[in-house]
Amino acid sequence: MNKLLIVENNVDFAYVIDWHFQSLGMTVFSVTDGSEALKIHDSERPDAILLDINLDGEMDGKEVARKIRTKDLATPIIFMSGETNSPKDVAESHTIGCSYFLKKPISIKELEIYIKEVLKTTEQGEYKLNNTIVNFNNRTVVFGSKTEYLSDKENQVLHLLIGNLGKVVPLEMFLKTIWNGDLAENTLRNKISEK
Repeated sequence: MNKLLIVENNVDFAYVIDWHFQSLGMTVFSVTDGSEALKIHDSERPDAILLDINLDGEMDGKEVARKIRTKDLATPIIFMSGETNSPKDVAESHTIGCSYFLKKPISIKELEIYIKEVLKTTEQGEYKLNNTIVNFNNRTVVFGSKTEYLSDKENQVLHLLIGNLGKVVPLEMFLKTIWNGDLAENTLRNKISEK
């Protein structure tokens, strides 16, 4: 059962979204301010986040997304806003790491399409960056018309790196999570230098 986090300060609109997605069989968490959103994110690890730019409390939606992205680069975030937004605002939101930026008012059916799309991508184990698509289930990297097939270890290494974008991943983490501590550090360094 998919988990959806709705962060929306319009209580009536949030209620409609909450009811609709629960009727589709999802577990829905609905909050109005950023601090609560971060708590729910950390405790429940939702499969997708629907995030309004304007929120109650001290943080706006962009700040919430930035804080989430410091520790979670995978969960899809869909931004919503009822205000007129410049191309700069939209670009900033995508730089932060949102999947879509939606302008309100928006119909519940449109929201459903976007939510199902990001959930489908997550379930397929795909990561998209510009014209490159990494599929962890198929162990492939597609860029343009070219497809590269990954070994199991290559797939796991890439998964670990993508899950920690923008961070330095210590060598010990590779040894522990991918080789289960069975490989010595100097052996891994030799394997890397051979490639």
